[in-house]
Amino acid sequence: EQGLRSGTLSPALTAGFGAAAKVALARMEDDARHVEHLWQLAIKHFSDWMINGSVEARYKGNLNIRRDGLDVARLMSEVRDVAFSAGSACASGSGRPSHVLRGIGLSDAQAKNSIRLGWGRYTTQEDIILAAEMLNAAAGEIL
Repeated sequence: EQGLRSGTLSPALTAGFGAAAKVALARMEDDARHVEHLWQLAIKHFSDWMINGSVEARYKGNLNIRRDGLDVARLMSEVRDVAFSAGSACASGSGRPSHVLRGIGLSDAQAKNSIRLGWGRYTTQEDIILAAEMLNAAAGEIL
């Protein structure tokens, strides 16, 4: 309100956030194991791609990968049944190379040849395998 305070918080939303936090705490270890398992599966199925960033020091529910020379806009057009993004979240939708990908040493071209995938609690092994099959097949045709 008038730049001084947030205003009245919704009691229902506040209670919902508390309930969600309780579930997240209870499931944290199981979720972490699940995400790690999906990470291992994904890197196995995207073996022809280069992983952007550290393989060790990262959140395992996110994979940013590239294939040099890949037309990512065409890949997105060809693979409409997989939810993935071009570049990084920091530059999503801008059309510019990600400053984050450039900051880890990628060239503008490499940053533009990159895609980002994410998964979590509700993602299945089959989701990862199917997404990899579709993306790999389309990338192979494009390249």
